[in-house]
Amino acid sequence: MDTVETHTATLFFVGDRVYKIKKPVNLGFVDYRTRQARLAACEAEVRLNRRLAPDVYLGIGDIRDAAGTLHDHMVVMRRLPDERRLSSLVISGARVQPQLRAIARRLAVFHEQCQTSPEIARAGGLAALQALWLEGMMGVEPFRDLLDGEVVDEIGRLALRYLDGRAALFAERQRAGRVRDGHGDLLAEDVFCLDDGPRILDCLEFDQRLRVGDVLGDVAFLAMDLERLGHPEAARYFLDAYREFSGETHPASLEHLYIAYRAFVRAKVAGIRDHQGEPGAADAARELAAMALRHLR
Repeated sequence: MDTVETHTATLFFVGDRVYKIKKPVNLGFVDYRTRQARLAACEAEVRLNRRLAPDVYLGIGDIRDAAGTLHDHMVVMRRLPDERRLSSLVISGARVQPQLRAIARRLAVFHEQCQTSPEIARAGGLAALQALWLEGMMGVEPFRDLLDGEVVDEIGRLALRYLDGRAALFAERQRAGRVRDGHGDLLAEDVFCLDDGPRILDCLEFDQRLRVGDVLGDVAFLAMDLERLGHPEAARYFLDAYREFSGETHPASLEHLYIAYRAFVRAKVAGIRDHQGEPGAADAARELAAMALRHLR
């Protein structure tokens, strides 16, 4: 049996199954200290992830002791081959253009099907984006020394400067229906390139407010991650393919804004992992902050 730790869960890989148990933690943006909260999170994870991987998320299992007393819950998943992860393929130097096109096509269709509403559309407006960046700045405050306070301040200044005066751009994106309840956490390690098409796992289930937004923010997350893996050309190819399949029109600067935001969010996550003692997390946090700054300049 293999185990993998994240900041919110422990995953157990047993045969052809994966069992994911939520940690009883309170990280501010999630609070899983009660069994009821963990059950709700499991239910949301299965429901939302079945949108892109219905044959992977099999359901929810109960954890009971020998006497039958219920103690906790877990997400039960079909195990997929590690060597078919997009991250593994990219790192190995494999040719991934066909897979990136398939992922872009799948996401374009997915985004057309994703829920939208006037309330969801507000998440793509100027005020909401300003609030997200300001909240992000507050979220990295515990990691200012790790990330370099001057870098953090420059990221915030440039991001807010970009947002100022672009209310019309964001309003047009809202009117065009480009703001949806999407994935929210598109990482290359959670995309599996199978013979019958991609399976995209592990959407952001714990906070709809962080999951909804401009569809460009969704695809920018994966572009950011491909760049983090050392392949900016793959990121560019993927973004261009998504533009082709979705009929997207947007200024290139908007791509940079969303890539920067996704890198900034991941820098905070890496900071949390560093505080939890994960080796290499500090360097990863600094690299992500540098990426965010690079895309804002």
